[in-house]
Amino acid sequence: MSRLKICLRTLTALMMALVLIACAVPVVVSAASGSEQTEVLETVSSYPYTTTTKVKVNLRAKRSTRSTLLKKIPAEAEITVNAVKGSWAEVEYKKYSGYVKTDYIVLKEVKKVKATPTPTPVVTLSPEEDAGGYQILQKGATGADVVSLQEALIELGFLMGQADGDFGAATEKAVIAFQQKNDYPATGIMDANIQAFLYSGQPKNSAGQKVSIKTLSPVEGVSMKKGNKGAAVTALQQRLIELGYLKGTPSGTYDTDTIGAIRSFQKKNGLLSNGTADAETRKLVHSEAAISASATATPKVTNTPAPTPTPTPTVAPPEKSLKNGDTGADVKTLQKRLKELKYYKGTVDGKMGKSTVKALKAFQEANGLEADGVAGKATYAILFSDSALAKGVTPTPAPTETVTPAPEQTATASASWPTLRKNDSGTNVAQLQEALISLGYLSGKADGNYGDQTVKAVKAFQKANGLTEDGTAGEQTQRVLYGGNAKKANAKATAAPQTATATAEPASSGALKVGSTGNDVKSLQQKLIELGYLSGSADGVYGNKTAAAVKAYQKAQKLTADGVAGSKTLSSLSSASAAANNGKATASTPTQKTSTAPSAGKVQYANWYEKVKSVARNYPYATVYDFATGISWQIHIFSLGAHADYEPVTANDTARMEKVFGGNTWNPRAVWVVFSDGSVYIGSTHSMPHEVQHIRDNNFGGHSCLHFPRTQEQVTSIGPYATKHQEIIDAGWATTQKMK
Repeated sequence: MSRLKICLRTLTALMMALVLIACAVPVVVSAASGSEQTEVLETVSSYPYTTTTKVKVNLRAKRSTRSTLLKKIPAEAEITVNAVKGSWAEVEYKKYSGYVKTDYIVLKEVKKVKATPTPTPVVTLSPEEDAGGYQILQKGATGADVVSLQEALIELGFLMGQADGDFGAATEKAVIAFQQKNDYPATGIMDANIQAFLYSGQPKNSAGQKVSIKTLSPVEGVSMKKGNKGAAVTALQQRLIELGYLKGTPSGTYDTDTIGAIRSFQKKNGLLSNGTADAETRKLVHSEAAISASATATPKVTNTPAPTPTPTPTVAPPEKSLKNGDTGADVKTLQKRLKELKYYKGTVDGKMGKSTVKALKAFQEANGLEADGVAGKATYAILFSDSALAKGVTPTPAPTETVTPAPEQTATASASWPTLRKNDSGTNVAQLQEALISLGYLSGKADGNYGDQTVKAVKAFQKANGLTEDGTAGEQTQRVLYGGNAKKANAKATAAPQTATATAEPASSGALKVGSTGNDVKSLQQKLIELGYLSGSADGVYGNKTAAAVKAYQKAQKLTADGVAGSKTLSSLSSASAAANNGKATASTPTQKTSTAPSAGKVQYANWYEKVKSVARNYPYATVYDFATGISWQIHIFSLGAHADYEPVTANDTARMEKVFGGNTWNPRAVWVVFSDGSVYIGSTHSMPHEVQHIRDNNFGGHSCLHFPRTQEQVTSIGPYATKHQEIIDAGWATTQKMK
């Protein structure tokens, strides 16, 4: 009997346990079918999105439960999800960023929703239309820039056939397909920002894969590197074959054989032999001064030998900035050069430690640079040049001369615009030279030394822009130079009435073609620039880009379109009926639009989360305008969290930004941000490169941050640095109101 009772009790206990288990496992039943179904997730169109935590969860530094614990996030806390990979989500919580397990947060399904068609964006890029040297391309355009665009679209799989230099219906269709695939408004127009992304970023091809294209950018001065291809490469190879450095026929691809030929050419012609066809190398290759492989090079005469010779650098400088804590091959290159110059005595180990930083500071101080221990472009320009001073060497004193005070300099001159003159050196001089190079007044590289060539270039710039010609770069000269309306070299100061002598016909009646050089070519290029067929400056070298421009003009005038400027073409160009690239008969009015600064009345004060964030997501390429100086630069926004992360698009954009800030600093400034839909918002930014970098050729070793207005509660939840930016924004907004 007792055994029976025990069995009954045991059976009862088992039944109760089963009931409890059944209650603990809820089953969601469909009312329609009665079958089990999974929880339906809320759908969003893209990352990042806002959600909440289910329970208290650990925020980790990496995707691992063993990584550093950054913060314990409470249950039902609001977080921002930037990405999900496997069982981990990359999130932001207040001022913290890290990773949490997806089991403990409310996930949402990211599904791209077809966007409502957006209005055609404003094509004019205010305040600076010519972003990094790119010209706006649309249906009806012709020339070398179109050829490069077509080759790039062919490479990406959006266009079939061959590049013919005519922007027709097929090219427009391919551009629209490219824009749609890369989340741009489908306008069929390639503005400067989209072209910068096409050539320098990682665009998606027709299959949706992110790639870096090999087609060379049409912007003047771009260096050719292994794998680049295009018409410019073909022209370079043809010239190397003529000079005896390369055998066979042009392949159109910058391959190993071409690199070897360039190295040989550079060595024979007294250039740094690194195999990279930079602007200086390309210009010399196509010039009459190029020394052939079979010729004997004439030794260069040094007018004033240095008292103690500086060891000549044997390697090219690193491309990225280096600072304390960095490691790798670039650091070794830096250490070797400092050792050659007797500043560094340690082991070349590729580690940027205290001894390397100390040696670098000593070099910078001795060579008139800012002794900050960071190796950037200004430091490289001098460190890897023959003019670098070795340790213990005293520079030859400059001749004593009476210097007339610059008319622009006053006792109240702004500290951010230091007057620069002959024999000055350092970062400010290097930035000045880069700006003069970009506008066509100075050739070569920015070495940070204010010598005779820089004086000559400054005078030419001052003359073209209606300033006092004294060769000294004071505040007024620099404000015009770095502003959005500076005239390029060879541009007319005023539009004069057309007369019979307005444009001189080249003195020579002989035909001009690829390989021709001299003043006749320069006159031809100036005319083509005026008529809108050629971009950039007139350098006197008849290259592939000039040939394409001539061909486009001949086609417009119904002449034989062979790219050779013969007597009929030259006569037509010199006539009053020469047709501009916009189809209207004119001989003196350039087709480029004049860029203007945004109006203070258009600037909006809008909350980042409620308004600006969505605009930045739709228009990731924008213009930052510093309203205090009138200087602007182009940016690409790539991340949207509590603020926007961005990079300058080109090296010229970096130079402009650093000019505004006086270098790299965390101290923010209030700015106006102009998006490509024409909207303008008040914001703040700094110039300190840090962490992630995508664009590798912009001389900016990382990215910067862009902040927009937020509520006091939002600012407080983020932290002190957000408070500082908000204060700067509010002060900038007050100034903006006074400018209306």
